[in-house]
Amino acid sequence: MDIIWGNVGKVLSGQIFELNVTHKKNGNKNDYSEIEKIKVFQTDIMSLPVDLNECTIEQLEQNLGGSFVKCEIKNRENDGTLKSVVSHSGQGGY
Repeated sequence: MDIIWGNVGKVLSGQIFELNVTHKKNGNKNDYSEIEKIKVFQTDIMSLPVDLNECTIEQLEQNLGGSFVKCEIKNRENDGTLKSVVSHSGQGGY
């Protein structure tokens, strides 16, 4: 599974945000741009709703805005958005 890390930039919806990619796992099968659109498919961030379809832009901004996160890529959707498992990540150890 490909993994990328970076800082959450602009939040586009209750499930989608822009990631400013700063790190990429060695051995990733795909290439990633400096900025990728991420769709939160699953997360361990307890302050977000269990049903991510109920998550609002405000909740996503409040809980992830500016944060350094880890994104485990499930797939790239037809529009280029990366469907991902998103978690907070310690910057030093990724």
